[in-house]
Amino acid sequence: MALGSGKGRFHHAPGATLGVCDDATLAIDGAVVALFHGRLDDAGGVTGRSAADIVAHAYRRWGEDFAARLIGDFACAVWDSASQRLLLARDPFAAQPLFFWRNGATLRFATEPQGLLAEPDVPRGIDETWVARWLALLPQSDSRTAYQGIERVIPGHVAHFDQQGHRQTPFWKPEALPRIELPSDAAYAETMRNLLDQAVRCRIAGHSAVGSTLSAGLDSSSVTLLTARQLAPQGLRLTSFTAVPSAGYDGSGPNHRICDEGPLAAIVAGAEPNIDHVRVPNGGPPLFDILDRVAATAGMAAMNPINQAWVDAIGLAARDRGITVMLGGGMGNMSISYHGLDALSRWAQRGQWVRLAQHMSALHRNGHSWRALASRAILPALPLRLRRRIRSLAGRPEDQLQDFSALRRDFAARLNVIDQAEGMAGNVSNLAPGGDPRLAVIRRTDPGMALRAERRRFGYVHCDPTADRRVVEFCLAIPVEQYLLHGESRSLVRRAMAGIMPDAVRLETRTGLQGADWAIHVNAARTEIAAEIERLESSALASACLDLPRLHALLRDWPRTGWDRYDVAQSYRFALMRAVATGRFLRRFEGSNG
Repeated sequence: MALGSGKGRFHHAPGATLGVCDDATLAIDGAVVALFHGRLDDAGGVTGRSAADIVAHAYRRWGEDFAARLIGDFACAVWDSASQRLLLARDPFAAQPLFFWRNGATLRFATEPQGLLAEPDVPRGIDETWVARWLALLPQSDSRTAYQGIERVIPGHVAHFDQQGHRQTPFWKPEALPRIELPSDAAYAETMRNLLDQAVRCRIAGHSAVGSTLSAGLDSSSVTLLTARQLAPQGLRLTSFTAVPSAGYDGSGPNHRICDEGPLAAIVAGAEPNIDHVRVPNGGPPLFDILDRVAATAGMAAMNPINQAWVDAIGLAARDRGITVMLGGGMGNMSISYHGLDALSRWAQRGQWVRLAQHMSALHRNGHSWRALASRAILPALPLRLRRRIRSLAGRPEDQLQDFSALRRDFAARLNVIDQAEGMAGNVSNLAPGGDPRLAVIRRTDPGMALRAERRRFGYVHCDPTADRRVVEFCLAIPVEQYLLHGESRSLVRRAMAGIMPDAVRLETRTGLQGADWAIHVNAARTEIAAEIERLESSALASACLDLPRLHALLRDWPRTGWDRYDVAQSYRFALMRAVATGRFLRRFEGSNG
């Protein structure tokens, strides 16, 4: 179940051989064998000596519905030899990976694709459809992975293997959550804060060397401050790490973004006496060395290659300090700090004009322009061509696929991804007209292997309290007005953290820009980028899926200035670097090291 260097434990049951290693657990309950990897916070009152023991008992009690009762970051398996049934399950937010391969009556599963590729009967190949969707930034909506024939258990699903065949069914159904109504606005803020506090408590339990990634944003600041408050009574300290621009950065960037988050992060860290604040420059090893380590440990290319510079720098700094658990707030924008502005379009589509007008007026009084509010309310519901036409006439054309991706158009057309990619226009919210776009974003990516790679490289478990199922479900089920109260976007978290978070951060309306010094890293790697593009010419798959002539053109037209321009960032930070990282991964997989 878990791939690693630790001592393994195996069990031979009728019809199956199952095993675990490292910190995964295995339990046997009669004909039922359960395997578990991750962290279990709650199981509906079922108890046991280990997490695997609890899973076995939960299966005994609830059968195939057992996974719906599990709260935590987990991947687990249940083998019932009496019914010859295997069930594989993952938590809804993909904190733990789980893969399988099947061929006739043979089924293999593991928590990493490398564990399957190591088996001689599992063929090595790349799934072209997955590559096309990856380069087009489309959500991972099915069980495909980068490896042909190797499937993933979809987050929030149970994969069934029995005499009826194979199927995956969702156990997490956020669309069916009952609406939560509380007696006052204050009650919503207090409940959210208490749930987030609970989520933090579950993740730091048993750890004394605790770290957090701290930006200038509401999410990481909330997590950091609540964590410090919980550690203080135990006499423990929290080490918070903030990525800051590397030496040589000239401070350029969009006016509405925070390009150096160090000063505001320091204000947050100063709010609690047991926080040690570490500012980490985005320096470190050469970019391509970092990308190779990510590919080797995650089994896939980096989605945002430039961001790996600061992820790696923070990881190394945390490893040097012996951090064993690192808390972040990556899901916060879809939960505790959701802006709520998508509701404007839903109210317009439903003809709720009074409600819409009231909120738009309140938002305008708080600084939102009428133009931006009208765009939010009207454009998402329009047909694709009309939406694009209006935005183009307004001087704000939508991103086209070629703006942010170097995916070859004929390759994309052959694999039927163009229409969806162009309809999304780089914004997942466009895929959910009339619905809650948070669900599309939550389901967009699968971070399980990236988190596994961080643990392997830096020695800590990366956890996100803002992705706690109880927190997310509460945030999805409450009235959307709680995020727009009194015309204040992200109102819920601002109210919940009043008196805890310094107002300089709590009331800040700008957002941080991760890797604002990205041009320094791209320019430093220019020679290697050029060499890699030349090497990609000899890769059959890279040549088929990547627009190599465009990459050569980007090299030829390398900017001397203007790196902070939007179109330059789209072309070089995203299209070029994502193509190079993906192509390098494909080339190495094909066996070419030159």
